[in-house]
Amino acid sequence: MKDLEKLREFTESSVVTVNRRLNPKLWRDGELSPEVVEKLTMIARAFEEFIGVDLKIIDYTITGSNANYTWTAYSDIDLHLIVPGTPSDEERELFSAKKALWAEQHTITIKGLPVECYVQGEDEPHHSTGVYSIVQSQWLVEPKKIKPEVDDSAVEAKKDGVMRNIEQALLSKDLEKLRVVKDKITKMRQAGLERAGEWSVENLVFKIIRNLGLIDEITDLIRELEDQELSLEQTQQLN
Repeated sequence: MKDLEKLREFTESSVVTVNRRLNPKLWRDGELSPEVVEKLTMIARAFEEFIGVDLKIIDYTITGSNANYTWTAYSDIDLHLIVPGTPSDEERELFSAKKALWAEQHTITIKGLPVECYVQGEDEPHHSTGVYSIVQSQWLVEPKKIKPEVDDSAVEAKKDGVMRNIEQALLSKDLEKLRVVKDKITKMRQAGLERAGEWSVENLVFKIIRNLGLIDEITDLIRELEDQELSLEQTQQLN
């Protein structure tokens, strides 16, 4: 019953609501509160040090729902470290691996809101209707109180299909099937962002399944199966 209630709650939260003001936990008169700026800067610097290479940081920004009027109680804080140009494939692989390891080792919140760190190239396309520069203390993309058009029936249908695939992969405990499903989810979200931005059907479905913890569940099971595959069990020796 609790799982069904949680699913219903997160599904309903995907229907976009435009709030009258930015999240008051973070914002004062359109600017980040000083204590939030201080903590986000500390987190960004700690993540930069954790990555372990010279990033030549240009800016720290926040984006996503908590830099917009469409925040909900489940919105995390997307903290981006902006670097020059566009990262190479090798750099992106390093950043992604470090991001995953950081998330595994740390649970950092600001006023109860989870903080998610990401390295973004200055020249990379970024699909967000709200971007705030922490370093410059100003909006780079100022959000507007406009409700985006969302096809709720399409979101529901897409979500059901994706969740069936996830459930089948999890039940199978097949490493290759889990990798394929995770890869498809990643590509689905990216395609949606490129096609229609952050309020695309695909990105909303991704947010729902992420909020339900299914992405973490897939990732954890993949890691467990990979460990098993690489391990050699001790066998009892006969005299």
